[in-house]
Amino acid sequence: MIKELLLVELASPVLIALLLLVMRGNLLLGILAILASSTSFTASLILLSKLIDGDVVYLKLVDGWLKLPYMKSIDVSFRVDPLSVLVSSLVCGLTTLILIYSISYMSGDEKYRDTKRYWFLMLIFMASMLVVVNSDNFLLMFIGWEGMSLCSYFLIGYYYGDERRYWIGGPPNKATLYPPTHCSYITFLLVGPADTLMLIGMLMLIVLTGSPYYEDLIIIKDLTISGLPEWATLIPLLFFLAGPIAKSAQFPLHIWLPYAMAGPTPVSALLHSATMVKAGVYIILRLLPYLTTIAETCTTASIIFYLLLISGTLSMISGAINAGRSLELKRILAYSTISQIGYMFILLGVAGFAEIPSIITTATLYHLINHALFKSALFLVAGILIHTTNTLYINEMGVPLNSFKQLFAITLISSLSLMGVPPLVGFWSKEFIIEALVGEEHYGLILITAVGSLLTAFYSTRMLIMTFSTSSKALHKHHDVGRLIYYPPLLLALTSLLSGVVGFEIKGNLLRLVNPIEEYYITHSDPLFLGMTFITIFFGTLLAVFIYELRILHISLHIELIIKFRADLKKLLTMFKHFLEDPWSSLKIIVRAVERVFTLLEFILNSTYRYVGMSSLKYLMKLFNAVGSADMDTFLTTYVITLVILLICMLVLIR
Repeated sequence: MIKELLLVELASPVLIALLLLVMRGNLLLGILAILASSTSFTASLILLSKLIDGDVVYLKLVDGWLKLPYMKSIDVSFRVDPLSVLVSSLVCGLTTLILIYSISYMSGDEKYRDTKRYWFLMLIFMASMLVVVNSDNFLLMFIGWEGMSLCSYFLIGYYYGDERRYWIGGPPNKATLYPPTHCSYITFLLVGPADTLMLIGMLMLIVLTGSPYYEDLIIIKDLTISGLPEWATLIPLLFFLAGPIAKSAQFPLHIWLPYAMAGPTPVSALLHSATMVKAGVYIILRLLPYLTTIAETCTTASIIFYLLLISGTLSMISGAINAGRSLELKRILAYSTISQIGYMFILLGVAGFAEIPSIITTATLYHLINHALFKSALFLVAGILIHTTNTLYINEMGVPLNSFKQLFAITLISSLSLMGVPPLVGFWSKEFIIEALVGEEHYGLILITAVGSLLTAFYSTRMLIMTFSTSSKALHKHHDVGRLIYYPPLLLALTSLLSGVVGFEIKGNLLRLVNPIEEYYITHSDPLFLGMTFITIFFGTLLAVFIYELRILHISLHIELIIKFRADLKKLLTMFKHFLEDPWSSLKIIVRAVERVFTLLEFILNSTYRYVGMSSLKYLMKLFNAVGSADMDTFLTTYVITLVILLICMLVLIR
């Protein structure tokens, strides 16, 4: 029964996608695509009910489809367990809702009314993601991995005509605008090399173990004990890790995600916030038990966990900072996604050193699921707002609250969940993160996540105030976009609200489902640390209200000294922003700066040598004159000064 259900889940999107190629009629295409995703969703829910006790089932669909010398035969086989089924259900459920949303959203543009390409790519993406989630070996996983990348590339450049209204970036006359095809090239050029490194690392691991299966990674532990050099384990793992870091848009390979916002909003909601960008988190979660076992004998391999920790921390902070300064709505949400996935990477890094890693990994999974719910809702709302106001920028929207109360309510619930305000579902995953970090006594990381909470509250409140405030400078003529488009984000927002009511029970059930062998006593986090989080949320919200609603903090900007300080600070922040957004381009600036510093030092040394040397010569002339005139006081003074100057010159030249 489980094998048949898995076949239905995997085959439905592929078969319907192929059928769409010979079908006509946009509404019919959309209905068939929704039928495929809902069928897979139903199958995944039934699978979840059958694995409620934490069972693990290995299914072999094709036996020995690839045989290589000195290696295990490679099967088309899958691992079905609570982790894979939970994520599969999330992917299928979100795809169904977003495809329903797409029926209204994708019918607006005359040039792109033939949406066959859109429905086909969305279903192929869904199938590819399901292969990644359910596979039990590297080669099959990588096929699905690259399938996701190709679908992402084509969907980002969906508006291939590069019409001006589809350009992103800006605002106009203030920052550069980018056409969709250019954005798709950027994502390909940034993610492609990382995937190549991942493939190289994967092949090196397969050669080391003689097997493509995840579970055989444990062989590396025995090889290390037998004398395998530690670098031979570390290098493949580092290469492999490049793929998940890039796919999940983590520092320093994060800069592609804001460019991915050039695609249609449903694509941003599904691929670039809820599912594909979580694939990197998922694959590390899947391999984590084997990686921690390897790190026990190969201590050098623990570097990968430090790398995850550093990457996650920098992503969380830099993403939140960029979200707090952007004006383009989808770009704000993109940077917010980078920041929130940063939390997950921090937890994955901590799990490598944890006494009870299962609690850390479950907290990661819980935040992954919750973030997918409220962030996809925010993206769908963003699509409605952009269609309604005909602008991408929050400072130009000015959506009147009286006319769009329902839309504001959805945005408010989702934003509060993002901030971690109780009793919404986002609160419980943030609480679980704090509980996990307190349990491992990582108090420094708790402070860092508190800073992240403050920044999250700031940019979320700023987004709400600037989007829905009728006092905006430019009010557009607002128009309705139909009722069907409201239901998917409304359902997601209600899910965030209702799940939050029973969030404590969900946390306990998730722990027992993913880790059925271990016993847990489910508790709340330390009130001290929870209180600290609430304080940061409060001050982040208050700061945004003061600046963007009450405008109290703007009074002091008229003081001349503050204006000068603000200008200098703005230059520093601009330099820091460029580094956070594009660290690779910033390296060129750093190299030029170092070159100029060395040029300046060379000039100083030459000048010192030239002018000090000339001064020394003059002093020597005085010295000889003093000797000749028998003026001993002048002689001794000049002599001492000359010695000091020459000594300084020698020290400078020697250094």
